[in-house]
Amino acid sequence: MADDKLQDDSLVKAHLRNHERLAMLRAPWESVWQEIDERVNPLGGGGWNKTTQQVRGAGNFDVTAVESLDRFGAAMAAITVPFQTQYIRPRFADKDLDKLPSVRRWCERAGDRLYAIRYAPHTGFRVQSGEDMRQLGSYGTGPLWSGERKGVGLFYKSLHLSECYFDEDFSGQIDTVHRRYERSARQLEQEFGRDALTPKMREALEKNQLDTKFEILHVVCPNGDLQPGVMDRRGMPVDSIHIAIAEKVILRRSGFHSMPISVSRHVTGPGDIYGRSPAVKVLPTIKGVNAMQQTLLRSAHKLVDPALAFYDDDGITSLVTKPGGANPGLVGPRGELLVQPMPTGSQLPIGLEMVEQERAVIRTAFLEDFFKILTDPGDRMTATQVLEMVAKQGVLVAPYAGRYETEKQNPVTQRDLELAMRAGQVETFPPEVLEAGAWPMIDYDNPLSRMARAEEAAGLTRWIEAMTPMAQVDPGVFDHIDTDTAAPGLADVLGVRPSWIATPDKVAQKRQAREQANASAAGVDQLATGAGAYLDIAKANQIAEAA
Repeated sequence: MADDKLQDDSLVKAHLRNHERLAMLRAPWESVWQEIDERVNPLGGGGWNKTTQQVRGAGNFDVTAVESLDRFGAAMAAITVPFQTQYIRPRFADKDLDKLPSVRRWCERAGDRLYAIRYAPHTGFRVQSGEDMRQLGSYGTGPLWSGERKGVGLFYKSLHLSECYFDEDFSGQIDTVHRRYERSARQLEQEFGRDALTPKMREALEKNQLDTKFEILHVVCPNGDLQPGVMDRRGMPVDSIHIAIAEKVILRRSGFHSMPISVSRHVTGPGDIYGRSPAVKVLPTIKGVNAMQQTLLRSAHKLVDPALAFYDDDGITSLVTKPGGANPGLVGPRGELLVQPMPTGSQLPIGLEMVEQERAVIRTAFLEDFFKILTDPGDRMTATQVLEMVAKQGVLVAPYAGRYETEKQNPVTQRDLELAMRAGQVETFPPEVLEAGAWPMIDYDNPLSRMARAEEAAGLTRWIEAMTPMAQVDPGVFDHIDTDTAAPGLADVLGVRPSWIATPDKVAQKRQAREQANASAAGVDQLATGAGAYLDIAKANQIAEAA
């Protein structure tokens, strides 16, 4: 049965009271999120209503928002966590330390290793990051759990918002997560072991009632009784408690060296703990488009299959409306039709135009104008034009990029690094780092970060283009450019791998070799010129002697 040494009634009651408070804070949002599921994200509806198995979203008459959410999730994943390129760049805040070749090589190898670990097939990161982006687009809040599985290794799981409750620290960052979920007796035995279960859970197992459900509250919060240097959970900054809600019993109490559940939010308003999504922003428009589309469908149906009008139904027993159908007796003596379609007065073109205008509002809210840059051809633009376009588009997502990096990417990657180093999957720090007692920061060299920095590269290229006409008068104008600084800086903005950039020593060796080659070529030219001169003199002397 549950370990009596773990039990702390006052602690359990305190966490349950706090959970009631967090549930009250979340309650006003739940009806909005459920409506969003119906209109925007039918796949997410099962999180709120687990008992009803039904086709969700069947009542929609317009799927613009559903399609926009799909594109939003795919595009956000492509520009923030791109599978095709290695985007994790560890570095150190001490610039002198960061410039050391051994440190730079460690940073590159560590980044490559973290990328390989993250995208190993068993981690599920590609699938779960896509689900996380969909939650950001639909609800505005996305919790992602990263943990370790014995015998398997690192894994990622996007937690549905229906089972998560949050609280902020003094700086506005999410530092407390309550996860309330249901598990069967069989699943609880797998997760905690039979010895940790409550009497009711063990009774369900003994009676072979394996599918009996129990509610569990997992509390992840700062360790209020941190004791540095202690090797068990008391020395870990993050506390973890699993509570059986009905019986108010602790099933497991442990800890983490880093926060295992990272929560990002799309945008927040004053006093908001939960984020506001593109779907929340334009929910009235989404509902309006559905109503308008329903009206248009009904109007089009009337135009295609209109109601019929006739003066007198005497003798008219039935109408045959199928193709090729015969309707005798419906033509008057002068050839006029006795049955006419009812005029509807529908203005479909105006209705379609209005619907398209409203759809454009929805697409803009889901950043589709920005994401067009991923597919628009750039083969007819110069490098400067491409950089300028990227810089302008990057302004649109800069607020979301900064928040996502702070609240999601950095905590997840720092946790990955901590777990990987503890498991020996990333090599130890170089001696210089150990001596300095430093810990790396993480930069993200993804398309989104490059868009944010593209203005730097665009400014350099515009400067060079502006000076090109001046160079025809005075070639020395380019002496104002510090190419030794600009070249590697431009490579950094464009996302060139550090190992592809020559070190200052290699650059100096190349220049020295080029100077020696130029000197040798000049010497050969001088010898050839001198030999030619001697030959000319000899020929002149021969001509003089012959004369």
